[in-house]
Amino acid sequence: MVEVLSGFLLVASVIVIGFFGQILFKKTKISDTVLLMLVGLAIGPLFNFIDVPTIGFFKTIVPFFAALTLIMLLFEGGLKLNFYKVVKEVSPAFGFAIFCFALTVLFTASMMFLLGWSMLVALMLGVIISGTCSAIIIPLVNSLQVKEETRIVLALESALTDALCIIATIALIEIFLMQTLELRQVVESLLGAFSIAAVLGLIFAIYWLVLLRDLRAVKEHQYILTIAVLFFLYFLTEYAHANGAIAALVFGLVLGNAKEITSFLKMRQCQLDTDINLFQKEISFFIRTFFFIYIGIIFELSSVTIELVAIALALMFLIIVARAVAAWLFVKIKKELREDKAILQNLMARGLAAAILATYPAIMGAAIAEQTALVQIVFLIILFSNIGTTVGVFVAKKPAVEKTDELFEKIDLKELEEKQKQAATKLLRAETKEEADKAKKELEQSKQKWLESITSQITKSKERLKEGKQKEKQA
Repeated sequence: MVEVLSGFLLVASVIVIGFFGQILFKKTKISDTVLLMLVGLAIGPLFNFIDVPTIGFFKTIVPFFAALTLIMLLFEGGLKLNFYKVVKEVSPAFGFAIFCFALTVLFTASMMFLLGWSMLVALMLGVIISGTCSAIIIPLVNSLQVKEETRIVLALESALTDALCIIATIALIEIFLMQTLELRQVVESLLGAFSIAAVLGLIFAIYWLVLLRDLRAVKEHQYILTIAVLFFLYFLTEYAHANGAIAALVFGLVLGNAKEITSFLKMRQCQLDTDINLFQKEISFFIRTFFFIYIGIIFELSSVTIELVAIALALMFLIIVARAVAAWLFVKIKKELREDKAILQNLMARGLAAAILATYPAIMGAAIAEQTALVQIVFLIILFSNIGTTVGVFVAKKPAVEKTDELFEKIDLKELEEKQKQAATKLLRAETKEEADKAKKELEQSKQKWLESITSQITKSKERLKEGKQKEKQA
């Protein structure tokens, strides 16, 4: 009976902690992810509020719970994305994701190889920690005042790198087990997994929209049946050796843009009931909150050494450098997103995929000598990257208003007065009527030109200042 009551207490505590974590984020922009992980550390390895057998049970359900969290968060992310903007941004997002991912893998693998790890295991670690976490990035970017294109790029990047991490890690483990390298097989695996997942997600979503539109009995239980279809889609996609995460994202994307997509396909229009979005938001809130507390609970704090912390910090620095280079190059190409460069650079949180993939070598039977160190480094990277994202978002958004204030204060009439003085001097020194008329005309033009320029600058500065303060107030 005590265990049952403890279970209810745990569920209630998770909900309350998650609620206050969200309030903290809205008020301060401090990521609730860090708070939740620290709470998990406190009730697990630090103060042992949860006994060892229970923690052991939690560790056995890591694959199931991580997959559940990934499915629900990507599905919700798809529901919120605009289809036409996704199609427009998918190419640049894919390019940004691939470049950032590859650069991080290169930096990480090089460092670990120099520290004595085998190249294959070093690459494995690099792949595991090179993707941003959908469970963190999608809710975070949805709460920020950024351009829609930036939001889509970051959401797609997190979804794409989740898939890249999963597929590439499994491929590397299989290579480790076979002790051979088949590059063609790896490439075919990536392309096949992406395409099969996208096609299955699209087909399932279109047929499900038709059923929701035409069958009243289905509509009465639309949310729970939609989740059942989503789970079956994930099962079928993974069974086909494709990526269930991408299928879940596409499924949510089509449902969230039902009106536009059915119109494009010349079908009788139908639209998703808003209740599904509301229910999904609540479910995702609970799952996401529980997941990060769960991560803290199962973390083996006793096996962390100073050396591992130093390695994790060094890897964190390389991740920051790789992302800074990728963001700089990306805004060179997409100039309209230049003002969101800092956000593109700083949203680097790792989490869901990294946590589960750290345990994959052992699950798949790969006897890796560095397995324990690999797991600990990955968990430290998850914690550090979330702290870095929190600080980065705070720093990136704060200067916008301050810069506007500074610009407004620097506007003065000194340059205007100097031009007027020069024109007035010419007028006084004019010896003929023709020279006087010319100098007078020049003086009037100078006054008009610079007054218009100064007025325009002041107006723009006021508008930017007002907009910045409104955004800061809303945030």
